[in-house]
Amino acid sequence: MKTLGFALSITLALTVPASVLPAQEAGEACPPKPARELFTTAAGVTEAGVVQLNAGAQVSLGRDRAEARRFPAQLALGLCPGLDLRLAWSGPTTLKDPQGASRSGGGDPLLGSQVQLLGQERSGLDLGLAYWHKLPRASVAKGIGTGKADDTLLVTASRGAGPWEVDLNAGANWLGRQDAAGTVRQGALSLAVTRGLAPGWSCSLDTFALAGTGLGPRSVTSIAALSRDLGPDLTVDFGVEAGLTRSAERLALDAGVTWRLGRLWGRE
Repeated sequence: MKTLGFALSITLALTVPASVLPAQEAGEACPPKPARELFTTAAGVTEAGVVQLNAGAQVSLGRDRAEARRFPAQLALGLCPGLDLRLAWSGPTTLKDPQGASRSGGGDPLLGSQVQLLGQERSGLDLGLAYWHKLPRASVAKGIGTGKADDTLLVTASRGAGPWEVDLNAGANWLGRQDAAGTVRQGALSLAVTRGLAPGWSCSLDTFALAGTGLGPRSVTSIAALSRDLGPDLTVDFGVEAGLTRSAERLALDAGVTWRLGRLWGRE
């Protein structure tokens, strides 16, 4: 889930030979393939022994004409069936204020893990828990970071049916106060609906809401994304994000890849 303010962009044009796409009858919708997490986290975890990389480029435009550019990335390693470990970074960041002055620096790293408690095969629903801890390493003076640690805990639920998949997250962020000790709890809720299209293609609509706190008002944002499989281990995507409340960023563009790097142990 996008709890820490990612938002960005690049334009992506790809021509892919039909030979790399799964064989399927023309016109038949495909089940959506798991792709890069935008806001909502699917309940499934990385397969044991497998390393997966999600990387993206984002550009966001604020309502006051401020801009932000980031290059977030995440590595996930399946530790055992039903459990993975995740390392993320909001990446190199460039912020530009409404007057055009810019500053750049590295973002905050995050450590996380997800456990899958139930599987759809037996219970009709994938159900899990995801946890993130932000390490405050980004510059406070440049306005890139808060200088305080944050924590996120989410219940994750997913269900697939034919060409459709629905993912739901509900939980909270515990945000460190910049000017005082302690944290502020912020409710978080998100819903993603994904549909498989022609072989190798899928589209999704992902919406998330963050509750208002003493640190800021309620924020609601949606992103529409299109993804394309380039093979069994590589998927690319492109999305357009719109803020649905005045407190959210006005517009953002987002592009990225999901790459299954390989298996460290076990058998395919």
